[in-house]
Amino acid sequence: MTEVLYQAGASGYDALFARVTQAFIPALIAAAQIAPGHRVLDVATGTGAAARAAMAQAGPGARVIAGDISTEMLEIARHRPDNAGVTFEQFDGQALPFPEDSFDRVICQLGLAFFDDPVLGLMEFRRVLTLGGRAVAVVNSLPERSLFTRIGTVIAQHVPARVEQLNRYASIRTPERLHRLFQAASFQDIAVQRETRAFTFESFDDYFSGTAAGAGISGQEYVKLPLAIQTVVRETMRRSFPDGGTRRPFIVEMEVLIGAGSK
Repeated sequence: MTEVLYQAGASGYDALFARVTQAFIPALIAAAQIAPGHRVLDVATGTGAAARAAMAQAGPGARVIAGDISTEMLEIARHRPDNAGVTFEQFDGQALPFPEDSFDRVICQLGLAFFDDPVLGLMEFRRVLTLGGRAVAVVNSLPERSLFTRIGTVIAQHVPARVEQLNRYASIRTPERLHRLFQAASFQDIAVQRETRAFTFESFDDYFSGTAAGAGISGQEYVKLPLAIQTVVRETMRRSFPDGGTRRPFIVEMEVLIGAGSK
């Protein structure tokens, strides 16, 4: 994983992605089957939303460690009062700094696709689990079924040097692909499910405002574009929706895949 991906967009992360994260966390926690007292590791935690939910589920006395490669994300996470009780550490999800058999559950909310080698990351998840422990990863499906990843794929059409990086977030895409990744990491009892949520904005302009302000990875790439290309990207996005972006309120459906497996 590369920390620079996350640095510039960290300050706008919660404003842009909080609704997304919160919408799918209940399904993540349910798939993880977290029980009271479990030791939980949250990989690619961002600003800590999934870790908070894991702490609430695991109850008093539970040990929840959450980590991210981004120092900026962790700085925000550590200063959130509602993250009290969660231990935050900086680490690479492909090289976890923990011995074998350290955790009962490992969770990863919308981070696995950013790994240079997702199988290596999943192998690390499995390594630190206790026997019978469970790992769960939530990933985007197709770009056109995403909330903001679709914007990155359009930007990539105009920035050849960033194609691989901008398309990576939608690189897993299918249940079959996610299942194969868990299988390659030697997990057992693998299950993959789809979850869809609808997100409502006042208008297309409201939807696009976070990207236009430079929040998130797509936003950071967008604000670097020449004004003429920004206009093309924005209008391409507007026309990509069935109603041409004119509906009010503006509703976008997002689909994720939730993969789970046991050690």
